[in-house]
Amino acid sequence: MSAPQFSIYDYEPAGPVCAAYIRDMADGVVGIKGPAGSGKTVGSVMKVASFAAIMPPCRDGVIRAKVTVLRDTYRSLYRTTLASWQRFFPEDFPGSDFRGGTDRPAEHLVRFRLGNGRLVELLVDFFAVGDHAIEEMLRGYETSVFWLNEADLMHPRVPTFAFSRTGRYPSLEQLEPGAKRPRLVFMDFNPTDFEHPFYKAFITEKRPGWRLYEQPSGLSPLAENRKGKTLEEYEADAAALTPGDVRRFVHGEWGWSADGQPVYPEFDPSTHIAPGPLKPVEGLPLLVGADGSTGGLRPAAAFAQLMPTGQLRVLGELVPGHGVGPERFSEMLVDALVREPSAVACGFRGLPLGAWSADPSSFYGADKAGGQLAWVETVMKAVGHRIDPAPTNEPAIRIEGVRHYLARRIDANTPAFLIDPRCRMLIAGFSGKYRYRRVRIGVTERLEDRPFKDEYSDPHDALQYLVLGFRGRAGVIESAARAGRPGNVVQLPVRRPARTDFDVWSV
Repeated sequence: MSAPQFSIYDYEPAGPVCAAYIRDMADGVVGIKGPAGSGKTVGSVMKVASFAAIMPPCRDGVIRAKVTVLRDTYRSLYRTTLASWQRFFPEDFPGSDFRGGTDRPAEHLVRFRLGNGRLVELLVDFFAVGDHAIEEMLRGYETSVFWLNEADLMHPRVPTFAFSRTGRYPSLEQLEPGAKRPRLVFMDFNPTDFEHPFYKAFITEKRPGWRLYEQPSGLSPLAENRKGKTLEEYEADAAALTPGDVRRFVHGEWGWSADGQPVYPEFDPSTHIAPGPLKPVEGLPLLVGADGSTGGLRPAAAFAQLMPTGQLRVLGELVPGHGVGPERFSEMLVDALVREPSAVACGFRGLPLGAWSADPSSFYGADKAGGQLAWVETVMKAVGHRIDPAPTNEPAIRIEGVRHYLARRIDANTPAFLIDPRCRMLIAGFSGKYRYRRVRIGVTERLEDRPFKDEYSDPHDALQYLVLGFRGRAGVIESAARAGRPGNVVQLPVRRPARTDFDVWSV
């Protein structure tokens, strides 16, 4: 085999995000996502090499580490993963021993010395998960850490099960007493759609121990791996790909579901979801929007405050599910108003009540002559506060009212919209569940004119009524006209990670 094209000693990270990903050796599951061609795979190769620097030496002074590399198929493993590995560690790398062949596992034992002179014996196993159950494949297997290349192509259980096999190499008998073996799974992947378990683990659930590094768009001035993929190449991709693929493979953003298009493509989880629970601001009125939904049996409510800066903060949601009548919903609503806020539940005790707005249709339908109350009248009687009908039920205007905040910013670092991470249903809706459904008419596919009605649309209807309640129909239309939508959405600022020097064997 010919000499490698690149030398590991000449490696420079694709960018500051990639460098931070390589350095992160804390226990847990660490991921990097970004546009196609952003240097994620090579960054993971360097993370394999860097891992040796944190391993405790054995009793004889030699550092022994084992990294297990997984890919979805052996064809992909040999064509891409091993090819990237062998750019830096070819089969004839001095002091190494490579064993393997097409369509079967491979093993590469690499020996080298760190800058302090310490000898490293790094054993790298290459496997393809394929159709094998991950439990069966790794039963009894012992390793130090895992690298999952193109992890989105594997079964969602692979990262968690792989983590259960980490921290088992070398044996405790080989190490000094008290030595700690790291436990780490790291993985690179192109952005998935919003329904993928990775999105839930990293973004909506923020699973403990799961950390994600997100590279900038390929069209951004901060794009990474410009030496490997130029701006012109990304521009060509953007012109050729579908809008959904441009979002994922050019901008590196989470994608849309295949069966529709999200109502709010402006929603950016890293910008619009608060890093932790939002604390209600004392003295500011609590704004409430309510939706009676289908026959008043799938109600929902949204709670927010409008900050003096103009930022809309969504503090909570009430989405009890199907089959909840107005009396029971009223009880739950009152409970939310008198409950003290906590780390696990929203509560708004002591806040002054501001505008309350509801679906106009929920004010009708009752048998007045027979003494019946309309859905909203039942709720109003229970909470003891006036609820006004929203000024319109037109979907386009309702949606525009929320979009006004999503598309704006207060200043370079402050979005005009911020939502509490505990608003599970609203966030899922923003992330693609609240969508225009794709329908087929004959041989033609098109998107429906109105958002699909399901359990995710109910809290979003409530949020839209909330916004209309204090902005009004005229205010929404005026701001939309000034913004010139569609097609003139204000872009939020790109985050700028700090740049630092990088040494592949000194992390």
